[in-house]
Amino acid sequence: MRANLLAVLSGDATEGLSASERARLRRYLSELVHSPHPDRILSAWVPDSAPLRLQVAPSDLDDLSEDDRLVKSGFSDPRAEIAGAGQLEARVAKADVDAIRREYLLRPSQQPNVFLHVSDEKPPSPLPLGLLLVDLAHHEGVRERSRVAELFHEVDA
Repeated sequence: MRANLLAVLSGDATEGLSASERARLRRYLSELVHSPHPDRILSAWVPDSAPLRLQVAPSDLDDLSEDDRLVKSGFSDPRAEIAGAGQLEARVAKADVDAIRREYLLRPSQQPNVFLHVSDEKPPSPLPLGLLLVDLAHHEGVRERSRVAELFHEVDA
């Protein structure tokens, strides 16, 4: 159901669902759209591993953000409409993580300026809306989490 929920949130069609699965998916969507806190529901329904919290030299941040192996997500995705100056949040394929860390001298940090969500494969760009919503919902920040509700209302309108 997770994959189907993310597909529907991204505007993609779902196939091969039984009538009961389609009904359950409609209930899930209705609950998300009508909730005052869809971020809380979404983060509970779609667990996600924490992003790698890394530090890159400020002079390398622009080059890293333009690297084709990354897909901007969370506060770095333009649809989030969040100013994340001096920081980057993105998704990256597991196979590319080590090379990117080496090339940009990324190091683990308690005060990161790079947040990398590792996926089995590189997601399409722009990131499907469902994944963007999940990444925003898993943030601790108020602006990211509140943006989830705003995006739901924009999609529902």
